Amino acid sequence: MKKLVALMLAFCMTAALGLSCARQGLSSDKETTAAAETEPETLSPEEARKAIPDNLPDKNYDGYTFTVLARDRQDFIDDIGAGIEETGDVIDDAIYKRNSTVEERFNISIDAQHVPDPISMLRQSVLAKDDAYDLMLSHVIECGSAALEGNYLDWYNDLPYVNLDQPWYIGNALDALSVKNRAYIMAGEYCLSILRFTYCMYFNKEIASDHNVGNLYSIVMDGGWTIDRLNEIVKGVYQDIDGDGQMTDKDLYGFTSDYWSAAITYQYAFDNPVMTKNSEGIPELAFNTPKLAQIVDKLYTFFYENPGSYVGDWGVSGPFWHEGRVLFLNGLFTNASTYRDLEFDFGIIPYPKWDEVQARYYTMSDGAHDVMAVPITTDDPERTSIIVEALNAESYKQVIPAYYETALKVKYTRDEESVQVLDMVLEGRSFDFGYVYDGWQGLAFMVQNLTSRKSKDYASEYQRLEKGAIVRYDKVIDALLGLEE
Repeated sequence: MKKLVALMLAFCMTAALGLSCARQGLSSDKETTAAAETEPETLSPEEARKAIPDNLPDKNYDGYTFTVLARDRQDFIDDIGAGIEETGDVIDDAIYKRNSTVEERFNISIDAQHVPDPISMLRQSVLAKDDAYDLMLSHVIECGSAALEGNYLDWYNDLPYVNLDQPWYIGNALDALSVKNRAYIMAGEYCLSILRFTYCMYFNKEIASDHNVGNLYSIVMDGGWTIDRLNEIVKGVYQDIDGDGQMTDKDLYGFTSDYWSAAITYQYAFDNPVMTKNSEGIPELAFNTPKLAQIVDKLYTFFYENPGSYVGDWGVSGPFWHEGRVLFLNGLFTNASTYRDLEFDFGIIPYPKWDEVQARYYTMSDGAHDVMAVPITTDDPERTSIIVEALNAESYKQVIPAYYETALKVKYTRDEESVQVLDMVLEGRSFDFGYVYDGWQGLAFMVQNLTSRKSKDYASEYQRLEKGAIVRYDKVIDALLGLEE
């Protein structure tokens, strides 16, 4: 069995090295092509990943300081790792090696300016026409809104050594963040938060066994993990632990979640994005499918009418999970790092599919994750493009394997089957132009907001939001297309 698992893992790593296949298959195609061109049969998956050439020229930048502007929260500081030293921690050391590799290769030093509001800081820099920053990493939605101001370079046309077909540009982000082959923000593996903030489901193995729910891994791998299956299992899991005759937050439940970002992920898990591309490469509103009304209704039923569910505000799930009082939990990959000391065994599975007809499992990364933007004031776009490409390539080759293969798959998970499912989850990450460029106006967050208000009045809510959303998206598309002029 172990040999079979090892072979399956090797196949997954070889065929899906980027850890994120696009809905349209973009990532899978480019990774397979790259591996076929560079991978002799004798290479291990890790070696094959490292063997993919970045095709960058030899350059000596004479000690140039490459400055990254980013948020000042500790996890984002750690992701960039400017000035970090080797500590013996797998991830810290990989970040150190990535930085050192790029610094030594091009004779540069990497510095980072961490501030509360990077976008405002970059805006001031652009207005002053200085080139204080070479690259900015910040909140995906805020970066998207600021892109309309014309402060960023175009990833397709202005950065000559950026190759967006390389596997270190994540999943369907290339397609979802662009308009007619123009993109002013980009998702690459240098943005480690995209991996860390990926949504998945955790389950308590002891409660699963006590309630005879069956082999959840087999259900997932056979394609039978659907919202109806989840809803049915959760119905049978409730226990009045304190014996007070009331369903309170002191009891045992089948499912818990917040009703914010963890809820919005379901519309992507059910393959119902806000916008899709037309044949001309322009995003079009595609949200109001016949399935959308059913999604709203089914989520309401699952969250609020299922006796095994307990849903609430931010932080509601923590006590249930850590005290071993819930079977299923919506969460992020990064949460696993805090679960190593749990007394019970747990597993990781994807969000459910809408039905068994749906081709694959989908998920999203929480909207707090970073994307990259290059300020328009950079005085040497060629140099910037070379270093940015190298940082993403080395993140793909060194940091992601350390986090994903060594830390997440070994340190933080407790069984080999979880390891296989992790690949499945990450391959289904989805980006959406409608989410990124919503500007907090509401349509992309409609499902989340209805759920938080305990409402299933989809029709009137959509009608209220649709006109404003169309105006908003038209302005966004026109603005992005007009930046070239």
